[in-house]
Amino acid sequence: MNSNKVSRHLTVLLLAVVLAACGDKKSEQPDQTKLLRSNEAALSGDYAALRKQQILAVDYQLSVVLGKQSPDFSGGVLIDFELAENNNEPITVDFNQGQVLAISVNGHAAQWQYNNYFISLAPELFTAGKNTLAIEYQHAYGSEGLGLHRFQDPENNEVYLYTDFEPYEANKLFPHFDQPNLKASYVLDVVAPSHWQVVSVMRENSITEDATANTRHWHFPASAKISSYVFALHAGPYYVWEAKAGDIPLRLFARNSLAPYVKTEDWFHFSQQSFAFFNDYFEFPYPFYKYDQIIVPDFNSGAMENVGAVTFSEAYVSRGEKSSAQRLSLANVIAHEMAHMWFGNLVTMDWWNGLWLNESFATYMANLQLEQASDFENTWDSFYFTTKLWAYDTDQQVTTHAIELPVATTDDAFTNFDGITYGKGASVLKQLSHYLGAEQFRAGVRQYLKAHAYQNTTLADFMSALAQAADKNLDDWQQQWLYQTGLNTVELAFSCEQGKVTTMALLQTAPSDWPTLRQQRVQVGLYQLQGEAMQLQDLMAVTYSGSRTELPQALGQACPMLAYPNVGDWGYVAVRLDARSLQTLKQHINDFESAGMRMMLWQNMWQSVREAELALTDYIDFALANIAGERDLNTTRLVGDSLLQAYDYLQRLSHQATITKDLQLALSHRAAAIENMAWQQLSHVEPGSDLQKQWFTIALNTSHSPAVLKKARALLLGHSVIEGIYIDQDRRWQLVGLLNQYLYADYQQLLNAEVHRDSSDLGAKMAIYAEAVRPLPEAKAKWFQHITASLLDDSASKKYKLSDLRYAMQGLFPAEQNAFMQSYNATILSMVSDLNERASPQALSSFVGNLMPAACNPQSVKLLQQAVQDFKDYQPVVSKAFKIGLQEDQRCVAIATTLD
Repeated sequence: MNSNKVSRHLTVLLLAVVLAACGDKKSEQPDQTKLLRSNEAALSGDYAALRKQQILAVDYQLSVVLGKQSPDFSGGVLIDFELAENNNEPITVDFNQGQVLAISVNGHAAQWQYNNYFISLAPELFTAGKNTLAIEYQHAYGSEGLGLHRFQDPENNEVYLYTDFEPYEANKLFPHFDQPNLKASYVLDVVAPSHWQVVSVMRENSITEDATANTRHWHFPASAKISSYVFALHAGPYYVWEAKAGDIPLRLFARNSLAPYVKTEDWFHFSQQSFAFFNDYFEFPYPFYKYDQIIVPDFNSGAMENVGAVTFSEAYVSRGEKSSAQRLSLANVIAHEMAHMWFGNLVTMDWWNGLWLNESFATYMANLQLEQASDFENTWDSFYFTTKLWAYDTDQQVTTHAIELPVATTDDAFTNFDGITYGKGASVLKQLSHYLGAEQFRAGVRQYLKAHAYQNTTLADFMSALAQAADKNLDDWQQQWLYQTGLNTVELAFSCEQGKVTTMALLQTAPSDWPTLRQQRVQVGLYQLQGEAMQLQDLMAVTYSGSRTELPQALGQACPMLAYPNVGDWGYVAVRLDARSLQTLKQHINDFESAGMRMMLWQNMWQSVREAELALTDYIDFALANIAGERDLNTTRLVGDSLLQAYDYLQRLSHQATITKDLQLALSHRAAAIENMAWQQLSHVEPGSDLQKQWFTIALNTSHSPAVLKKARALLLGHSVIEGIYIDQDRRWQLVGLLNQYLYADYQQLLNAEVHRDSSDLGAKMAIYAEAVRPLPEAKAKWFQHITASLLDDSASKKYKLSDLRYAMQGLFPAEQNAFMQSYNATILSMVSDLNERASPQALSSFVGNLMPAACNPQSVKLLQQAVQDFKDYQPVVSKAFKIGLQEDQRCVAIATTLD
């Protein structure tokens, strides 16, 4: 037992009682004339910069009392900080929606002001140099996966807690200076129920038992200097497994009811592979003592890189056999979060404009680790399909932005968790490694980490390290790629005589709104048909720039049947095929030996549909004629994804009131053809293979005809089987949702039976989805009311959490139920106005993302055009979502014109 820490904890709690007895009261409305800080929930970059000048150094001692029954937790924090000289401004301490019980400054009771967003203290309370600020407080547990989130397991009523803070939610756990460039050391002690685990960034150094109170008191030593958004506190009766990666202790935590489904061998194996790679690559040993991974419910994202206490969504645990794609996804996210321990946690951005470098680097490094030091193959193909195409899509949206851009507030930072920040940045770093050379890039990264360990940096620090290691001036490269917006397009222009290339040039164009022409290194490939195979005959590494780059090395080569300007996917660029190459693609898509090449060519075709250059029906016919023979998983996933998008378009378009009967028949025919192809493939590919699992996913998501719904019901009831496909609990719920979506047969009884069968949290969520997806007015009214009422309810005791509501929102208006959505358009837009004032960015994002009133007709385009104007000054997540929603609705209308 560490008696000093027990005494400190009791002293702080007693101080709260004394100060409260002295009658200290908060002022409900701060005097804004004395504050430079805006009276709002978000933190601005300007104010953070001012506070960084005030607060020269800071450390925290935090005490928290947790309970199973109470909707609130209590705490006390001692903030030791150094104040700059000649400070005449109030000191503000971030603390969102809590209760301030007592405050003392340097041992004396103090007056304070609190506006539910931050505490303000007069400058005369403090002295230049060292100060101690003590705050006692209470706060409600979170219900939206933010701050200190509380989850009660419906299977056993046990309570689980975890924190999620990025970018600006740590001040929902305790009052502090919540900005990344005020790094601090944390000493923590926690009182919690005796059967709970407590996890933080350090491993506990003592635990004391109070048998009378049935609690344990956990004590954690001082941490390294870290930013508050990667601090962590997780607690509950988690099941725990242990292992090691070299000399690094590993632990894995999960809810007891989920524990039987956790494949610990994968988690530890992938972690051990990643640690071995990163310790060697960075040449900087893991800096944070231990490494815990906690699988948590209701999580808003995939994972979060808390120092030594990483959280992961329960979506990475399946209740059946994992496919190789699912295992690769898990390995990728484990490597991504681990890379953050160095890049983001050890060295941290100064402000949120540097978020991209954290996320881009972790994304790139995770894929580099998978490619060089994992059990998986063709991992860059998976990167292309899952990450790079996300970046391309985001970069072609009206809301595209530069990789490095000003970030006004923490609310703006939240909107930048997008394909530019993750995918484009990672693609550009991959391209930069080719440009500098892999070893020079690696040397620059090592130099950067060693020079700035435990500090905050800017982009200039990173680029300087790379430039020095490679002995190259990167100023022009940095301006082109990091500070300029947009996606360039390249095309090969060539001519041939007597079967030989006589001219060849690489042409580069840029969008009119973003006219920057860039320089990068790519591989140009020339292909010929040899027998029945389309083979790469010549491969040229080319550094291009400007609008035209001549390729003299191609002269005299055999005239290619297909010329491709980005073989191997080195570059970040859109590709436009010349007429000869396009014709070859259409005739020989399955004859290319490289699966990666086939995948990029398929994407060229689908992008033509998205740009309304190729008719949707023509693409569907082409895909159905050519995909059956494909045996590469990544390529099948890409084409399958495009077919699901095509199916969605078909459903939206075929339910338009103005459509002709002939066109409706043609669209229905294509929808049936996709459905039939998917179900046929289930018996044509190897039973139990990943390909079969992929086709089963496509089949379930395109099923709609009575004959196929009958098959689905028979699978659910066990009246029929598909060799190789096991109908586990997760698939059972997919089938129940499908049958409810089409009101097929005894859908209500099937839902009731499944609810009785599966009492888990996921079962409850899937039951919500199954009800909301029904094409019945009463189902829509019920769940729309639950969604809106719960999102506007600020109480901790509200019936539905955000994670529950997401399932309802996802089910409410599927593509074929456009008519239902249109009847809610006015109400949806009205709710956006209400939620803008009261809801978190996360809740708003879910609402507008799932209930965007886009109906793929001129009327909905007009509606969204007005909404963009009306919502232009709303929270950033709202204005961005409606701009994208309008663009996508216009795209759908344009695709419809290709069907005439």
